[in-house]
This record gives sequence, structure tokens and C-alpha cells, in this order.
Amino acid sequence: MNKFSAFMSSNESDDVKPNILLLKPPPSRPFHAVVAPGRAREVPHTPREVKPALDIQFPLAPYRQTPGPIKTSQTYLRTLVLERWDAEIRLCDESCRAQLSEHIQGPAAHQNLVREMIKVRWNAEKKRCEESRKVQLLELLLAAHGITTLA
Repeated sequence: MNKFSAFMSSNESDDVKPNILLLKPPPSRPFHAVVAPGRAREVPHTPREVKPALDIQFPLAPYRQTPGPIKTSQTYLRTLVLERWDAEIRLCDESCRAQLSEHIQGPAAHQNLVREMIKVRWNAEKKRCEESRKVQLLELLLAAHGITTLA
């Protein structure tokens, strides 16, 4: 049996070779560039041959690309936390004022009740922001002293 036995039918002998023409790729044609009508006199650009790389290049392992921890001052981190939560509290105040300025339909007693509900809701949100600010500042202070977990 020869190496082409997979291509032969069962009644063919070993000395008959399969049709190799079916296995060959079609001949490559030369590249033909289509030129725009106004540029027929210009010389067409011929592509340069790219030299293959001599060896395969691999990127660095991911752990070598990960930057280390960034050291920042405690005052800078504290300032970032304070600015963020102060902006949240200002947003609560502005949202409360905007909702109160909207026209409320209905009798005066109903309008007063709705206004009170709006104030209670935004005051609760403002209080939650203030508590979150305190918690985050405490976490920052504890982390500065190396305390990362409370046991």
C-alpha cells in the first residue's frame, strides 16, 4: 500500500496514483491595479515585499505589564473623598430645590404634604451621603495605619 491509498477505490491497484491535479492550488495570477481615469499617466505604486521575521516574538507576560501599587499622600486621598461627597451633598440640595420649585396640583393641604415628603426624602439622602463620607474617611485613616480588616 502506498501513501495515496486513501484516495483510491478498493478495486484499484497500488501502482495507480490518484489525480494530483485535484489537490494542487490554482495558479496565482499577477496583481492587477485598477487606476482611476484621471490618474492613468501616473506610475502605479508597487507594494514592497515584507521580510519575514526571523524568530517569533512573544509579548511580555501579563504580570510584568501590571503596574505596582501607586503611592499617594493621605491628604490628597482625603481631599478626593471630601470633594466627591461634598458634590453629592450639593447635588441633593439642588435636586430638592428643583423638585420643590415644580408646580404641584391639588389643594393647599395636599401641596404641603407633597413638599414635606420631598424634603424628608432629600434630607435622608443627604444624611446617607454624610455618613458614607465619614465611613470612607475612617477607612482611609485605618488603612494609613496598616489596619485593613477588623477582627
